[in-house]
Parts: sequence; C-alpha cells; structure tokens
Amino acid sequence: MKDRHIALIVEDDREIAEELREILAAIDCKSVIADNSEHAMRKLRNGSYCLILLDLHIKSAPDSIKGHEEHGKALLRKIRQKHGHHNGIPFWLPVIIVSGYAREVDEAVNVMRDGASDIIRKPFTGRQVSEKVRLAFQASGRHTHERCHEPPTEGPDVHDGVVIAIPGDRSRRRTRVTIASKQVYLPDASLKLLLHLIIAKQKGKSVHKIDLGGQKAAYQGFKGIPNLRNELKQVLGSLNIIHNDYHGNYSFEDNVTVGECAVEKLLQINDETISRLAKQIQSPRRRTRTKKV
Repeated sequence: MKDRHIALIVEDDREIAEELREILAAIDCKSVIADNSEHAMRKLRNGSYCLILLDLHIKSAPDSIKGHEEHGKALLRKIRQKHGHHNGIPFWLPVIIVSGYAREVDEAVNVMRDGASDIIRKPFTGRQVSEKVRLAFQASGRHTHERCHEPPTEGPDVHDGVVIAIPGDRSRRRTRVTIASKQVYLPDASLKLLLHLIIAKQKGKSVHKIDLGGQKAAYQGFKGIPNLRNELKQVLGSLNIIHNDYHGNYSFEDNVTVGECAVEKLLQINDETISRLAKQIQSPRRRTRTKKV
C-alpha cells in the first residue's frame, strides 16, 4: 500500500470535522481530528503532518466553555513558530484556514499575514476543499507523500547581496515581488512601504515613519514595517534587510540593491498612492547610464 499524505483537522464541530475527513479521504489523504487548541498542539508534538486544516473559532482546551477566533489565531502563530520553513514562496507545512469568520476581509488578510497558506470559507463544497488542498501541496512542491520526507528548502543565498525587483503581476489583490530570486506576493499596504524604501534606496536616503504611515504614526507607533518584515520572512527567514535607526527613520541595508520594477503594471493597480510612488522609481538602466565623453 502506498504512503499517503496525512492532515491534521482542527475543528470543534464534529459534523464539519467528519465532513472534512471524508473529503480528504476521497483524494487519498488520511486525517486526524483535534477539537481544541491544546489537543492540536499535543498532536503536533507527537506526530508528523503534511497539511493542517484549521478552524479559527475553536476552544483553547477540552474544558473551555466556548470557542473564540483568537484561540485559532494564537494556534496559527504557535504552529508557525515551530513550522516556519518555506519552499520558495509557500510554507513547507501548509495551514489552510476553514472558517466562516474569515468572511471578514480584514481578518482574512491578518491570518494570511500570520502564516496561513489559504482560506476556505464556510459553507464549503467538497470540490472547493479538495482543490485548495491540491493547490497547497502543489505550491509546496509535494505532489506525492514521498516528498514530505525531504528536508525543507532553505532560504536564498544572499552572500552576493539581495536584489529586490517588482515584476508587478497580481494575484488575489497582492503584487508579486522578487527578493534574492525568490518571490512573494505583497498586499497593497506592504507594497506601498516597499516602494517608499526602494525610492529612498535609489536616492541614497532613509524615509521617516511619518512619510511611511502618515501623521498618526508619530503618536500611535508605526506598525507597518513589522508587518512588511513579517511578509518578507516568507523568502528571507530571519534575515532582516530593513534598517531602523531608532529615530523614526528606515532604509534598506547596504547589501540590498534594486532591480527592475514594472512601473506600468503598478500604475494599472489603480491606487493613487501606489501610482504616485511608482512614477518616482528609476529604472536600473537609467541609473547606471554613463555620460558620453
């Protein structure tokens, strides 16, 4: 009998959990069910899984009175602390959120930022679940279970510096960016910060947090850069390429260079701030052109 993928289903609604188990079985994937966060962590410590289906609205422990979405989000963060390896863009261990709560757009973005690989909205169909699972395995490079025994791909080789480029392709309201030959899709908020830093790099300057986040940043603290760093972890791991002088100024580290940026594609996003910043980007050819003698 061939080896099969095995998934951990974290869902406190038994009927839904069994439905997910049947869907996975139909695509030749075994599964184990945990109905609370504590149970799920115990399963993860004692077993090896190829995929996790996680309901956000779960209980923290077996004796908890009711579930809450914060328990699911906290569990996701714990999973990523232990299983944060990447294979290029995607995580080696995909975590797909299965939740009606994820209908809220802001929360959907937040869980993706915290390390979710994808989202399945309730109510779902068997076809939707099987397709999301298939794409998750495909994205992480594991069409068969044999690949699950291979070590995760390490981060990019940055001995010769880090080149950042923006091909500009869009997917699910995110824009493709390449960093050290690896790619990541950034939401518009993080893309705007990246564009600010690229422009500052080309000018040989830093950029102040007020210019990055508006006047409120001066009084409430600036959270955009930590969010951007978290997005970039998908390709850089623990490597930090953004310098903070602790006086409110940010810039790229010296080993960062700017490659090609598809300005025309950025203008097509139809966002006023992105368009304004895109028009300020200099092409590598124009920056390196020498004067005629």
